[in-house]
Amino acid sequence: MEFLKNRKTAKGITALIILFSILLGAHLSLTKLKEETLSVFYQGENKGEKGIQSDLEYISDQCYNLTVVAGRYMNREENEVKEVSERLEALKKADTPGDKYRAKENLIKASMELHGKLNLMNLSEKDRYYCDSFPVNLKSRELIISHNSYNVKAASYNRCLQRFPANILSRITFVRPLELYE
Repeated sequence: MEFLKNRKTAKGITALIILFSILLGAHLSLTKLKEETLSVFYQGENKGEKGIQSDLEYISDQCYNLTVVAGRYMNREENEVKEVSERLEALKKADTPGDKYRAKENLIKASMELHGKLNLMNLSEKDRYYCDSFPVNLKSRELIISHNSYNVKAASYNRCLQRFPANILSRITFVRPLELYE
C-alpha cells in the first residue's frame, strides 16, 4: 500500500479518473442526443405529433388494404399481390431509417403495379373509390413525411459528431452517426 502514498501514483490515478469521467460523460451526452434525435423519427418532434414511423404504418395499412381489394378479384398467389405482401413484410422488418425508406419505396412501387392491374378490372363502386383514392393517399402521406424534421435533426447531429471534440470522443466511445431517412 506504500505505492498509493506516492505522489506520482496519485497523479496517475487522478488522471485516469479524469479521463474515464470525460469518456463516460461524452458517451452519455452523445448517446442521449442521438436518442432524442431518433425519437423524432418514431414519435415526432413535439408531444401529440406523429413521427415518420406512424406515417409508414399508415402507408403499410393502405397497401395491405389494396391487397384485400385485390383478393376479391384476383388470386392471392398472383405475382403482384404476393409482391406487395412481401414488401409489406420487408418494411416491418426494416430497422434503420434508411432501410425503412428503401423498403417503403419498394412497397409503393409494388403497390402501384398492383393498383395498375386493378384499374383494368371491373370493380365494385366501393372498390373503385378505394383504388381511385389510393395513389392520392400515398402522395399525401409522403408529403407529410417530407415535412418531418427528422432528416434535418439527424444531419445536425451528424455534423456535431464531426466537430472537435466530439469527432474524437465519438470514435473512442463508439457513438455512431445517425442514418438519414433517404
